[in-house]
Amino acid sequence: MYLSRKPIKHYGILFKLLVVFIGIMIVAYFTISTLLIYIKDSVNISRDIVKVRFEVLSISQRLVDSLLIMEENQKKYEILHSDEYKKNFMAALSEYKNAIWSILWFRYEGFSAWEELHAEFRQTFPDLAQGRELSKEPWVDQDRLNQWMRIVVSARQDNERVLESGMRELFRISEVAVNRGVSGLTISIGVGLLGILFLTYSLSRPLRELRRGIRAYTRDGRLEPIRVLSQDELGELGAAFNDMTVRLKEEERMRADFIDMVSHEIRTPLTSIRESVNLMRERVLGDVNERQKRFLDIASDELQRISAMLTSLLKVSSMASQIVDLSLVVFNPEELLRETLEKAGPAAEAKGIVLAPRVAADLVSVIGDRELLGQALYNLVGNAVKFSPPERTVRVGLELADGGAKLLVSISDEGPGISEEEQSHVFNKYYRGVRTKRTTDGIGLGLNIAKTIVEAHGGNIWLSSLPGKGCTFYFTIPVDGARA
Repeated sequence: MYLSRKPIKHYGILFKLLVVFIGIMIVAYFTISTLLIYIKDSVNISRDIVKVRFEVLSISQRLVDSLLIMEENQKKYEILHSDEYKKNFMAALSEYKNAIWSILWFRYEGFSAWEELHAEFRQTFPDLAQGRELSKEPWVDQDRLNQWMRIVVSARQDNERVLESGMRELFRISEVAVNRGVSGLTISIGVGLLGILFLTYSLSRPLRELRRGIRAYTRDGRLEPIRVLSQDELGELGAAFNDMTVRLKEEERMRADFIDMVSHEIRTPLTSIRESVNLMRERVLGDVNERQKRFLDIASDELQRISAMLTSLLKVSSMASQIVDLSLVVFNPEELLRETLEKAGPAAEAKGIVLAPRVAADLVSVIGDRELLGQALYNLVGNAVKFSPPERTVRVGLELADGGAKLLVSISDEGPGISEEEQSHVFNKYYRGVRTKRTTDGIGLGLNIAKTIVEAHGGNIWLSSLPGKGCTFYFTIPVDGARA
């Protein structure tokens, strides 16, 4: 069955949330870790490119420029013997020395070429390499200059190749990092969506069941157990709802038994009192004066009202199980309508209300319990008369619906109407609206009895109303008597 009273301690809502959260965090962790590794590699390559390779490239260009200036000024001095060229040569040589010392600060793969160049410089200019003035002419033979130029150009080309390779590697790492990041983000979003769908599904199913059970009670007054579909807090709530349903059904049965018992116990003495009052009113037991007769009339009317209430209570008690024993016969619904309006005629005439029937021309005979359907129709017509202001019209219509498969009955009044928030409760047992409690008598059973009778025939009953513009009740029953 649906009932489950076992304590539910695992797979709670918090546990499901944690599972989804941990799943997302695991994917996010691996994605971020991978991105950090690639970012670290990119930073190392970028540092080597920016702080080493570009700087070495710039310094090597200074070396090339210095060698060219040295060669040019040395040749001009040999031809023109101008000290200006010697000064220019020394300035270029000083720039060459500074560039060599600057490049010695870097240590990287392929550094040996620059060490060789530095060794050549120290061998050629030992005094200048040690920070002293030159002890001889600062000239360098052409072969040595050419050798230095070849070393610089070769080292520069090697550096450019490494620089190009580093740029390519940086682009590759960036591209892979972007792809991994997009993939990780996609997986994270997918895991998140799956988690949301899982949570939505696992939470919506028990909530939908609980909503169905609540609506069955609020709309139809039926107490039905619901399925316990989860092992979490919502499952506990569903189990508690089922326990409440069982208890309410038991209390409803006890109340019905109590009403049945009290109604039967009261009817006997009530009948005796009513007969005694009627005997006194009819002066069978002796003469009564007009004042006494007036009070006896009031007592007789009140006894009649109490008797009608007890009759309604007994009918509801007999229908409490929602299973009505039908005596199906073939009858003419137009004749049933005419008899019902005759029964409701005195109450309508007392208020000056006109009962206006409207019968379709293609009406056919119907199979159903004529007495119970007459009771349902009388309850609805009486309800319309009760709530209609004086000198108004109550319209009752009979027609075929659903291609002639059903009989549609409508009862319209010109009363105050029913508010939207009360419409879902009017068919509940013992329900009386706020306005009804203040203005009319009754115990709220007429509409519930009508609903039970109509649904026992496999039909439906509903209403349409706007506050201040009257109310129309509808019900349908199968023409052939087949239950839905």
